[in-house]
Amino acid sequence: MAKSYHRHLRAAFEPSDVKLLTATPTAKLLTENPTLVSALSQIFPYLLLIDNLLSILTWTNDDHYENFLYMIIYSFIVMYWNWVSHFILPLLIASTFASVVWTISSVVHACKWEDPPTIDEVLYTLHNITVRCEMLFQPLKHLPFKLENYIRMFLTVSLLTPLHLIFTKYNIITPQKYLWLVGLSMFSFHAPWAFAIRRLLWRSTYVRIAAIYITGFDIKLKKSSYSARSIISNPSTTDVEDLSTSLSSAAILGDFKIVQKSVVSPTQIKQLVLFEILENERRWIGMGWSSLLYPTERSNFCYEGSYNSAPNINETKEFPFPIFENDIYSYRWEWLDTEWKLDPEFSKSKSKEGWVFYDSSWKDGRGRDGFSRFTRSRKWTRRANLLIDKQKTVYDE
Repeated sequence: MAKSYHRHLRAAFEPSDVKLLTATPTAKLLTENPTLVSALSQIFPYLLLIDNLLSILTWTNDDHYENFLYMIIYSFIVMYWNWVSHFILPLLIASTFASVVWTISSVVHACKWEDPPTIDEVLYTLHNITVRCEMLFQPLKHLPFKLENYIRMFLTVSLLTPLHLIFTKYNIITPQKYLWLVGLSMFSFHAPWAFAIRRLLWRSTYVRIAAIYITGFDIKLKKSSYSARSIISNPSTTDVEDLSTSLSSAAILGDFKIVQKSVVSPTQIKQLVLFEILENERRWIGMGWSSLLYPTERSNFCYEGSYNSAPNINETKEFPFPIFENDIYSYRWEWLDTEWKLDPEFSKSKSKEGWVFYDSSWKDGRGRDGFSRFTRSRKWTRRANLLIDKQKTVYDE
Protein backbone atom coordinates (compact mmCIF):
# COMPACT_ATOMS: atom_id res chain seq x y z
CA MET A 1 0.00 0.00 0.00
CA ALA A 2 2.85 2.39 0.82
CA LYS A 3 4.43 1.77 -2.56
CA SER A 4 1.11 2.52 -4.27
CA TYR A 5 0.78 5.88 -2.49
CA HIS A 6 4.39 6.71 -3.27
CA ARG A 7 3.83 6.06 -6.95
CA HIS A 8 0.73 8.27 -7.15
CA LEU A 9 1.87 11.17 -4.96
CA ARG A 10 5.29 11.79 -6.43
CA ALA A 11 5.47 15.26 -8.02
CA ALA A 12 6.85 15.75 -11.52
CA PHE A 13 9.61 18.24 -10.74
CA GLU A 14 11.89 17.10 -13.54
CA PRO A 15 11.64 17.96 -17.24
CA SER A 16 9.79 15.18 -19.06
CA ASP A 17 12.22 15.29 -22.00
CA VAL A 18 14.88 13.59 -19.87
CA LYS A 19 13.00 10.29 -20.27
CA LEU A 20 13.57 10.43 -24.03
CA LEU A 21 17.30 9.98 -23.51
CA THR A 22 16.74 6.35 -22.56
CA ALA A 23 15.07 5.52 -25.88
CA THR A 24 17.08 3.33 -28.24
CA PRO A 25 16.85 4.33 -31.92
CA THR A 26 16.75 1.77 -34.71
CA ALA A 27 19.64 1.06 -37.07
CA LYS A 28 17.66 -0.43 -39.92
CA LEU A 29 17.70 2.78 -41.93
CA LEU A 30 21.50 2.82 -42.27
CA THR A 31 22.31 -0.81 -42.91
CA GLU A 32 21.74 -0.38 -46.63
CA ASN A 33 23.78 2.84 -46.98
CA PRO A 34 27.49 2.16 -46.29
CA THR A 35 28.56 5.65 -47.43
CA LEU A 36 26.42 7.30 -44.78
CA VAL A 37 27.63 4.81 -42.20
CA SER A 38 31.26 5.64 -42.97
CA ALA A 39 30.60 9.41 -42.77
CA LEU A 40 28.85 9.12 -39.43
CA SER A 41 31.67 6.98 -38.05
CA GLN A 42 34.20 9.65 -39.04
CA ILE A 43 32.35 12.49 -37.30
CA PHE A 44 31.37 10.40 -34.26
CA PRO A 45 34.19 11.79 -32.01
CA TYR A 46 32.96 15.33 -32.59
CA LEU A 47 29.36 14.26 -32.04
CA LEU A 48 30.44 12.71 -28.77
CA LEU A 49 32.10 15.98 -27.68
CA ILE A 50 28.98 17.97 -28.58
CA ASP A 51 26.82 15.48 -26.70
CA ASN A 52 29.01 15.78 -23.59
CA LEU A 53 28.83 19.59 -23.74
CA LEU A 54 25.05 19.55 -24.11
CA SER A 55 24.73 17.07 -21.25
CA ILE A 56 26.52 19.55 -18.98
CA LEU A 57 24.43 22.52 -20.13
CA THR A 58 21.15 20.60 -19.74
CA TRP A 59 22.18 18.85 -16.49
CA THR A 60 21.47 15.41 -17.98
CA ASN A 61 24.94 14.04 -17.26
CA ASP A 62 25.52 11.29 -14.71
CA ASP A 63 27.58 13.36 -12.26
CA HIS A 64 26.15 16.75 -11.26
CA TYR A 65 29.19 17.51 -9.12
CA GLU A 66 30.94 18.43 -12.35
CA ASN A 67 28.32 21.11 -12.98
CA PHE A 68 28.72 22.51 -9.48
CA LEU A 69 32.49 22.56 -9.96
CA TYR A 70 32.09 24.67 -13.11
CA MET A 71 29.76 27.02 -11.25
CA ILE A 72 32.33 27.47 -8.47
CA ILE A 73 35.12 28.15 -10.97
CA TYR A 74 32.95 30.67 -12.84
CA SER A 75 31.97 32.41 -9.59
CA PHE A 76 35.59 32.60 -8.46
CA ILE A 77 36.76 34.11 -11.77
CA VAL A 78 33.97 36.71 -11.95
CA MET A 79 33.92 37.80 -8.29
CA TYR A 80 37.74 37.93 -7.96
CA TRP A 81 38.50 39.14 -11.48
CA ASN A 82 40.88 41.89 -10.34
CA TRP A 83 43.07 39.40 -8.53
CA VAL A 84 42.73 36.74 -11.25
CA SER A 85 43.59 39.12 -14.10
CA HIS A 86 46.80 40.30 -12.35
CA PHE A 87 48.24 36.99 -11.15
CA ILE A 88 46.83 33.79 -12.68
CA LEU A 89 45.16 34.87 -15.93
CA PRO A 90 47.98 33.60 -18.23
CA LEU A 91 48.15 30.34 -16.30
CA LEU A 92 44.37 29.99 -16.44
CA ILE A 93 44.24 30.54 -20.23
CA ALA A 94 47.10 28.09 -20.84
CA SER A 95 45.61 25.38 -18.63
CA THR A 96 42.16 25.79 -20.18
CA PHE A 97 43.56 25.58 -23.71
CA ALA A 98 45.66 22.50 -22.83
CA SER A 99 42.67 20.77 -21.23
CA VAL A 100 40.44 21.39 -24.25
CA VAL A 101 43.08 20.20 -26.72
CA TRP A 102 43.87 17.10 -24.65
CA THR A 103 40.17 16.20 -24.30
CA ILE A 104 39.49 16.54 -28.02
CA SER A 105 42.62 14.62 -28.99
CA SER A 106 41.98 11.77 -26.56
CA VAL A 107 38.35 11.37 -27.66
CA VAL A 108 39.26 11.41 -31.35
CA HIS A 109 42.11 8.92 -30.87
CA ALA A 110 39.96 6.57 -28.77
CA CYS A 111 37.06 6.58 -31.23
CA LYS A 112 39.18 6.06 -34.34
CA TRP A 113 41.83 3.60 -33.14
CA GLU A 114 41.10 2.06 -29.75
CA ASP A 115 37.31 1.58 -29.66
CA PRO A 116 35.58 2.29 -33.00
CA PRO A 117 31.88 3.04 -32.60
CA THR A 118 29.06 0.84 -33.79
CA ILE A 119 26.12 2.09 -35.81
CA ASP A 120 23.86 1.82 -32.77
CA GLU A 121 26.21 4.04 -30.75
CA VAL A 122 26.30 6.67 -33.51
CA LEU A 123 22.50 6.71 -33.77
CA TYR A 124 22.13 6.79 -30.00
CA THR A 125 24.48 9.79 -29.78
CA LEU A 126 22.62 11.62 -32.56
CA HIS A 127 19.35 10.89 -30.80
CA ASN A 128 20.68 12.30 -27.51
CA ILE A 129 22.00 15.43 -29.24
CA THR A 130 18.58 16.04 -30.77
CA VAL A 131 16.77 15.60 -27.45
CA ARG A 132 19.23 17.78 -25.55
CA CYS A 133 19.05 20.54 -28.15
CA GLU A 134 15.27 20.44 -27.82
CA MET A 135 15.62 20.76 -24.04
CA LEU A 136 18.12 23.62 -24.38
CA PHE A 137 15.92 25.73 -26.66
CA GLN A 138 12.56 24.64 -25.31
CA PRO A 139 11.97 27.88 -23.28
CA LEU A 140 12.20 29.94 -26.46
CA LYS A 141 9.36 27.97 -28.05
CA HIS A 142 6.91 29.12 -25.38
CA LEU A 143 7.62 32.83 -25.86
CA PRO A 144 5.04 34.51 -28.14
CA PHE A 145 7.30 36.71 -30.25
CA LYS A 146 4.81 39.23 -31.63
CA LEU A 147 5.05 42.93 -32.34
CA GLU A 148 2.76 43.76 -29.42
CA ASN A 149 4.97 41.82 -27.02
CA TYR A 150 8.10 43.58 -28.30
CA ILE A 151 6.43 46.97 -27.74
CA ARG A 152 5.35 46.01 -24.23
CA MET A 153 8.81 44.72 -23.38
CA PHE A 154 10.38 47.94 -24.68
CA LEU A 155 8.03 50.02 -22.52
CA THR A 156 8.79 47.86 -19.49
CA VAL A 157 12.54 48.22 -19.99
CA SER A 158 12.11 51.98 -20.36
CA LEU A 159 10.21 52.15 -17.07
CA LEU A 160 12.82 50.01 -15.27
CA THR A 161 15.78 52.04 -16.57
CA PRO A 162 15.64 54.64 -13.71
CA LEU A 163 15.65 51.82 -11.17
CA HIS A 164 18.68 50.30 -12.89
CA LEU A 165 20.50 53.66 -12.78
CA ILE A 166 19.84 53.96 -9.05
CA PHE A 167 21.23 50.47 -8.42
CA THR A 168 24.40 51.11 -10.41
CA LYS A 169 24.96 54.65 -9.15
CA TYR A 170 24.87 53.71 -5.47
CA ASN A 171 26.62 50.34 -6.05
CA ILE A 172 23.66 48.37 -4.76
CA ILE A 173 24.25 45.83 -7.54
CA THR A 174 27.55 46.26 -9.34
CA PRO A 175 28.09 45.19 -12.98
CA GLN A 176 30.30 42.41 -11.63
CA LYS A 177 27.38 41.00 -9.61
CA TYR A 178 25.09 41.40 -12.60
CA LEU A 179 27.41 39.27 -14.70
CA TRP A 180 27.73 36.71 -11.92
CA LEU A 181 23.95 36.40 -11.37
CA VAL A 182 23.13 36.24 -15.08
CA GLY A 183 25.81 33.62 -15.72
CA LEU A 184 24.74 31.39 -12.85
CA SER A 185 21.07 31.73 -13.81
CA MET A 186 21.73 30.72 -17.40
CA PHE A 187 24.02 27.83 -16.48
CA SER A 188 21.68 26.41 -13.82
CA PHE A 189 18.45 27.03 -15.74
CA HIS A 190 18.01 23.35 -16.67
CA ALA A 191 19.13 21.97 -13.31
CA PRO A 192 16.51 19.70 -11.67
CA TRP A 193 16.49 21.77 -8.49
CA ALA A 194 16.10 25.02 -10.47
CA PHE A 195 13.25 23.45 -12.45
CA ALA A 196 11.52 22.43 -9.20
CA ILE A 197 11.94 25.93 -7.70
CA ARG A 198 10.44 27.55 -10.81
CA ARG A 199 7.50 25.16 -10.74
CA LEU A 200 6.79 25.99 -7.09
CA LEU A 201 7.17 29.76 -7.56
CA TRP A 202 5.00 29.74 -10.68
CA ARG A 203 2.06 28.59 -8.58
CA SER A 204 2.00 32.05 -6.96
CA THR A 205 -0.28 34.60 -8.59
CA TYR A 206 2.02 37.44 -7.51
CA VAL A 207 4.94 35.87 -9.35
CA ARG A 208 2.87 35.63 -12.52
CA ILE A 209 1.72 39.24 -12.19
CA ALA A 210 5.35 40.33 -11.80
CA ALA A 211 6.26 38.29 -14.90
CA ILE A 212 3.46 40.02 -16.83
CA TYR A 213 4.79 43.48 -15.93
CA ILE A 214 8.42 42.59 -16.59
CA THR A 215 8.00 40.72 -19.89
CA GLY A 216 4.71 42.08 -21.20
CA PHE A 217 3.62 38.62 -22.36
CA ASP A 218 0.07 37.32 -22.05
CA ILE A 219 0.47 34.92 -19.15
CA LYS A 220 -2.47 33.04 -17.68
CA LEU A 221 -3.00 33.90 -14.05
CA LYS A 222 -5.07 30.79 -13.44
CA LYS A 223 -6.14 27.63 -15.17
CA SER A 224 -9.47 27.60 -16.92
CA SER A 225 -12.06 26.57 -14.38
CA TYR A 226 -14.67 25.80 -17.02
CA SER A 227 -15.86 22.24 -17.25
CA ALA A 228 -18.95 20.76 -18.82
CA ARG A 229 -21.58 20.41 -16.11
CA SER A 230 -24.21 17.71 -16.05
CA ILE A 231 -27.73 18.81 -15.12
CA ILE A 232 -29.78 16.17 -13.37
CA SER A 233 -33.52 16.35 -13.79
CA ASN A 234 -35.89 13.65 -12.58
CA PRO A 235 -39.45 14.20 -13.78
CA SER A 236 -41.72 11.79 -12.02
CA THR A 237 -44.90 12.19 -14.07
CA THR A 238 -45.88 11.39 -17.62
CA ASP A 239 -47.64 14.52 -18.87
CA VAL A 240 -45.89 17.18 -20.93
CA GLU A 241 -46.78 20.02 -18.59
CA ASP A 242 -44.83 18.47 -15.73
CA LEU A 243 -41.97 17.81 -18.14
CA SER A 244 -41.87 21.52 -18.99
CA THR A 245 -41.94 22.47 -15.32
CA SER A 246 -39.07 20.11 -14.58
CA LEU A 247 -36.97 21.54 -17.40
CA SER A 248 -37.59 25.13 -16.35
CA SER A 249 -36.22 24.36 -12.90
CA ALA A 250 -33.19 22.71 -14.48
CA ALA A 251 -32.71 25.70 -16.80
CA ILE A 252 -31.59 27.82 -13.87
CA LEU A 253 -28.72 25.43 -13.33
CA GLY A 254 -27.91 25.37 -17.03
CA ASP A 255 -27.01 29.08 -17.32
CA PHE A 256 -29.52 29.76 -20.06
CA LYS A 257 -32.94 31.37 -20.41
CA ILE A 258 -36.07 29.79 -21.85
CA VAL A 259 -37.62 32.41 -24.13
CA GLN A 260 -40.50 30.41 -25.58
CA LYS A 261 -42.14 27.01 -25.12
CA SER A 262 -44.20 25.09 -27.62
CA VAL A 263 -45.76 21.63 -27.61
CA VAL A 264 -44.87 19.68 -30.74
CA SER A 265 -46.72 16.45 -29.87
CA PRO A 266 -48.08 14.70 -26.79
CA THR A 267 -44.59 13.35 -26.13
CA GLN A 268 -42.47 16.24 -27.46
CA ILE A 269 -41.84 19.78 -26.33
CA LYS A 270 -39.72 22.46 -27.98
CA GLN A 271 -37.89 25.18 -26.08
CA LEU A 272 -36.39 28.39 -27.51
CA VAL A 273 -33.29 28.95 -25.37
CA LEU A 274 -31.13 32.07 -25.11
CA PHE A 275 -27.48 31.82 -24.04
CA GLU A 276 -26.00 35.03 -22.56
CA ILE A 277 -22.24 35.10 -22.02
CA LEU A 278 -20.20 38.02 -20.69
CA GLU A 279 -16.72 38.77 -22.03
CA ASN A 280 -14.63 40.39 -19.28
CA GLU A 281 -11.32 42.26 -19.39
CA ARG A 282 -9.15 44.20 -16.97
CA ARG A 283 -6.91 47.21 -17.60
CA TRP A 284 -3.24 46.74 -16.59
CA ILE A 285 -0.82 49.63 -16.24
CA GLY A 286 1.56 49.66 -19.17
CA MET A 287 -0.40 46.94 -21.00
CA GLY A 288 -3.88 48.34 -21.56
CA TRP A 289 -6.95 46.14 -21.73
CA SER A 290 -6.21 42.45 -21.43
CA SER A 291 -8.02 39.16 -20.83
CA LEU A 292 -5.78 38.56 -17.78
CA LEU A 293 -7.91 38.66 -14.64
CA TYR A 294 -7.42 38.03 -10.94
CA PRO A 295 -7.96 34.42 -9.82
CA THR A 296 -10.58 35.51 -7.28
CA GLU A 297 -12.83 37.32 -9.76
CA ARG A 298 -14.98 36.28 -12.67
CA SER A 299 -13.49 34.44 -15.64
CA ASN A 300 -12.67 35.94 -19.01
CA PHE A 301 -15.94 34.43 -20.27
CA CYS A 302 -18.80 33.72 -17.87
CA TYR A 303 -22.57 33.32 -17.90
CA GLU A 304 -24.45 36.49 -17.06
CA GLY A 305 -26.86 35.04 -14.55
CA SER A 306 -24.57 32.95 -12.37
CA TYR A 307 -21.07 34.20 -13.34
CA ASN A 308 -20.04 30.58 -13.76
CA SER A 309 -17.11 30.03 -16.10
CA ALA A 310 -18.11 29.71 -19.75
CA PRO A 311 -16.15 28.49 -22.77
CA ASN A 312 -14.26 31.01 -24.89
CA ILE A 313 -16.75 31.64 -27.70
CA ASN A 314 -13.99 33.09 -29.91
CA GLU A 315 -11.94 29.89 -29.81
CA THR A 316 -14.47 27.12 -29.16
CA LYS A 317 -15.76 25.66 -32.41
CA GLU A 318 -18.22 23.24 -30.82
CA PHE A 319 -20.14 24.79 -27.93
CA PRO A 320 -20.66 22.28 -25.08
CA PHE A 321 -24.39 22.29 -24.49
CA PRO A 322 -25.74 21.39 -21.03
CA ILE A 323 -26.19 17.67 -20.44
CA PHE A 324 -29.35 16.30 -18.80
CA GLU A 325 -28.91 12.97 -17.05
CA ASN A 326 -32.27 11.35 -17.49
CA ASP A 327 -33.36 7.92 -18.69
CA ILE A 328 -36.94 8.94 -19.50
CA TYR A 329 -36.43 11.81 -21.94
CA SER A 330 -34.01 12.46 -24.80
CA TYR A 331 -32.65 15.95 -25.51
CA ARG A 332 -31.45 17.35 -28.81
CA TRP A 333 -29.81 20.76 -29.25
CA GLU A 334 -29.48 22.79 -32.43
CA TRP A 335 -28.45 26.40 -33.05
CA LEU A 336 -31.05 28.86 -34.29
CA ASP A 337 -28.50 31.68 -34.79
CA THR A 338 -25.48 31.05 -36.98
CA GLU A 339 -23.07 33.06 -34.77
CA TRP A 340 -22.74 34.93 -31.50
CA LYS A 341 -24.04 38.51 -31.51
CA LEU A 342 -23.36 41.50 -29.29
CA ASP A 343 -26.30 42.68 -27.20
CA PRO A 344 -26.84 46.36 -28.10
CA GLU A 345 -29.01 46.92 -25.03
CA PHE A 346 -26.28 45.86 -22.61
CA SER A 347 -24.14 49.00 -23.19
CA LYS A 348 -25.77 52.26 -22.19
CA SER A 349 -23.87 54.21 -24.84
CA LYS A 350 -25.01 51.82 -27.60
CA SER A 351 -21.41 51.65 -28.89
CA LYS A 352 -20.46 49.26 -31.68
CA GLU A 353 -18.07 47.32 -29.45
CA GLY A 354 -20.69 47.00 -26.70
CA TRP A 355 -18.40 47.50 -23.69
CA VAL A 356 -19.60 48.61 -20.27
CA PHE A 357 -16.79 50.04 -18.11
CA TYR A 358 -16.61 49.45 -14.34
CA ASP A 359 -14.31 50.30 -11.47
CA SER A 360 -11.79 47.82 -10.08
CA SER A 361 -14.57 45.95 -8.19
CA TRP A 362 -16.87 45.53 -11.21
CA LYS A 363 -19.26 48.19 -9.91
CA ASP A 364 -20.58 51.54 -11.10
CA GLY A 365 -20.95 50.56 -14.76
CA ARG A 366 -20.74 53.29 -17.38
CA GLY A 367 -20.96 53.34 -21.13
CA ARG A 368 -17.76 55.35 -21.59
CA ASP A 369 -14.16 54.72 -20.61
CA GLY A 370 -12.37 56.92 -18.07
CA PHE A 371 -9.39 57.17 -15.72
CA SER A 372 -11.29 55.42 -12.93
CA ARG A 373 -12.42 52.54 -15.17
CA PHE A 374 -10.30 49.39 -14.66
CA THR A 375 -12.66 46.59 -15.78
CA ARG A 376 -15.11 46.18 -18.63
CA SER A 377 -17.67 43.67 -19.91
CA ARG A 378 -19.80 43.09 -22.96
CA LYS A 379 -22.56 40.58 -23.55
CA TRP A 380 -22.77 38.01 -26.34
CA THR A 381 -26.05 36.23 -27.07
CA ARG A 382 -27.07 33.28 -29.21
CA ARG A 383 -30.34 31.42 -29.54
CA ALA A 384 -30.79 27.67 -29.74
CA ASN A 385 -33.64 25.16 -29.91
CA LEU A 386 -33.97 22.34 -27.42
CA LEU A 387 -36.24 19.46 -28.45
CA ILE A 388 -37.31 17.15 -25.62
CA ASP A 389 -38.70 13.78 -26.56
CA LYS A 390 -40.24 11.27 -24.17
CA GLN A 391 -38.72 7.88 -25.02
CA LYS A 392 -41.32 5.66 -23.39
CA THR A 393 -44.44 5.73 -21.29
CA VAL A 394 -43.93 5.73 -17.56
CA TYR A 395 -46.68 4.54 -15.19
CA ASP A 396 -46.89 6.02 -11.73
CA GLU A 397 -47.26 3.61 -8.92
